[in-house]
Amino acid sequence: MRKRKALAECCLALISALLLSPAVDAEEPVRAMEFFRVPLTLHATPGKQRHLLVVLPQPGISSPVYALKGMIRYDEVEGDAYLQMNNDFGEKGVYFTKSLGASGPLGKISGSSEWRPFVLPFYANQGDQGAGAPLIPGEVTLALHLPGAGSVSIRDVELFQYASDEDPLAPVRQGFSVPNPQVRSVLNILIILLLFVAALVILIARSRGGRSM
Repeated sequence: MRKRKALAECCLALISALLLSPAVDAEEPVRAMEFFRVPLTLHATPGKQRHLLVVLPQPGISSPVYALKGMIRYDEVEGDAYLQMNNDFGEKGVYFTKSLGASGPLGKISGSSEWRPFVLPFYANQGDQGAGAPLIPGEVTLALHLPGAGSVSIRDVELFQYASDEDPLAPVRQGFSVPNPQVRSVLNILIILLLFVAALVILIARSRGGRSM
């Protein structure tokens, strides 16, 4: 009897831990900040280099690490064009991220390319802007700087936030991943049900074993 009681208490403890443990999201979408499901194409305009694409007042960010991500395609771009994310922290100042890397998701826009991903990360917990309390941007904007000829298309722009120790530029982990919080919740419920069923099976088996002795 004591063994069955101890086993039941152990199963209940496991279930409680799953229910009460905080969810730590790796790459959590911020609200429904999604733009350009239909691609937007911009062409070079004489006398105009900066093209404002997205303005997010009070974007709802609660983490010091976040990023704008999307897809980009370009054709016969002269020079080094780039995307720029501005992060307005009010009296703390405005900080930016530019896609001027040699390659990768933070790479510059030059020449021609088929659709490729871009990532514009920001780390408010690093550098001078990270001193003191965590900084939350009052506004985030995205702009394209196109200094020469060419055309640029952009689509599927989304705003994500991360745990403070995560890197938005880190390679995507291989293997199974949960695509969104709704699916994650369903999987948690299934795990709890499986644990509950397993506990019942064990209790029934032990109970029958005890009667047969």
